[in-house]
Amino acid sequence: MRNLMLSFILTMTSSFALAVDDDSSKTHPLEVLAISSDSRLSPNVIVADKTKRKLSVFDRASLDTGTPRQQFDIDIGKNDGPKTKRDDKKTPEGIYILEKKRVPPDIPFDLYGSMAFTTNYPNFFDKFENKTGDGIWLHSVPNSVALTRGSKGCVILRNDAIKKVEDYISLNKTFILINDQINWLTQAEYQKEKEFAINWMNAWKAHWETQDLDSYIQNYSEEFSAPNFNKKSWLAHKKNLKSRYKFVKIQLSDPQIFHLKNQYIFQFVQDYESDGHKDTGLKTLYVFKEGVNLKIQREEWAELRQSLTAR
Repeated sequence: MRNLMLSFILTMTSSFALAVDDDSSKTHPLEVLAISSDSRLSPNVIVADKTKRKLSVFDRASLDTGTPRQQFDIDIGKNDGPKTKRDDKKTPEGIYILEKKRVPPDIPFDLYGSMAFTTNYPNFFDKFENKTGDGIWLHSVPNSVALTRGSKGCVILRNDAIKKVEDYISLNKTFILINDQINWLTQAEYQKEKEFAINWMNAWKAHWETQDLDSYIQNYSEEFSAPNFNKKSWLAHKKNLKSRYKFVKIQLSDPQIFHLKNQYIFQFVQDYESDGHKDTGLKTLYVFKEGVNLKIQREEWAELRQSLTAR
């Protein structure tokens, strides 16, 4: 009986040790699959974990090692769950751009501390899901205010913390990803997810470049939209271009790839050339995972100007 009990204890101890080892090997965030090396895109991404109340800053080097470059305590909305409507006092969960910086006296110090950054909530995904509300910011509070009181939905930092985070923010370029809980993966798991996303992007590009439009259009959702286009008119547009141009050459920069729940954002600099047209622009793909497939829900392009590289 004593030997049996000893064997049971050793087995349980080994299993616990293995579980600890497994947890410690999960160091790569599923939410951040790639940070671009292109200087025209943001070299940093900010990730907020609502459950742990932590905000982490990653660049390419820290993403490779799995150790955030900086990490800070945060406060979030008074109520649990993802924001779905105005005044629900919940912090949204999604992939957002930090758009504008605001400081006193434009904002009251007693409410927002020394600094605030607005986000683009509701973003495309939120609007598609009929979520409402606005005014979701990353902002600070005075040191006299506890980080446990709960916000109206914003992500909140201490004054000294937001001043450090500011160094990693390029307005209209840097993303903040907010999730209920960050999904940490092992190196092998992370690499598999990253390769899946990159292989899909490269296949989309190859179908476009070779003008295999039957395969190309399979990457698009039935509810796809782009400015002035739906899926049917988008395909007709591409067929028209194919009839006019003898060749298409496409180069994509190293991409930003972010993934949260069933949502992906792919962003890259796109160089397009044909015998009839040539341009360079910032391309953003809003992609849903439908079953095991990725489908483009929206496609946006903006001509690349010098101002894109300025803070």
